Amino acid sequence: MMRIATGLAALAFAFSGVVVAQQDADQSGPFYLHIKGSGSDLDGYVSACHAGAAIEGLCYSPGGKPTADKAASYEYYFNTTGSPQLDNGSPAGILFWRLPVQINPTTPFAEQPMTFQYSPNSNVAAPLFGFQDGTLVGFDKDDGNKLFTYAYVDSSTFQPGVQPTTGSYDYKSWFVCWQYFSGYYYQSVGFATTLPPNNPTCQAVEIVQEFVNY
Repeated sequence: MMRIATGLAALAFAFSGVVVAQQDADQSGPFYLHIKGSGSDLDGYVSACHAGAAIEGLCYSPGGKPTADKAASYEYYFNTTGSPQLDNGSPAGILFWRLPVQINPTTPFAEQPMTFQYSPNSNVAAPLFGFQDGTLVGFDKDDGNKLFTYAYVDSSTFQPGVQPTTGSYDYKSWFVCWQYFSGYYYQSVGFATTLPPNNPTCQAVEIVQEFVNY
């Protein structure tokens, strides 16, 4: 159903310094991202889907866990080295998908960090796997390992001329929406920077980390 980006060796090599498996990172995985509707019957998993040259969206694939022979586009990894954490100790870090491309004889993949992409006429950010700096996210250990985004200031508290107090803030404003990526139109994960989302197709969801156990 979802098309996986393959045959992208040239781009992968160009960015190999960024995306080769990070030996110094504290990495966990593989795991799935289970999408559960909040007030809807959405129930499925995140699948990496082709959204451009060496770019993948986080598509919604309805149904149960993928079987082992189809799992490559559903498996993700999480790096936390040097990252901040919530007050409850849940670390923030970078979410990765492994693009299947032969970097060298021993590395058959390139690690692509997940980054939010913004449009000036939408309050729904589109998470995409690519070769940009990753967006800080994490999994809340006190809330069923639900995916959150991380920030260290809360702009709703800003005052003129007063330096804001830094802290640890987590947000879980996840939605599944129909979104357009450079010619591709998918039902995929979005993050609302303000509520409600201005995309009328969006449905609120929770996204839960589930480790692979074949």
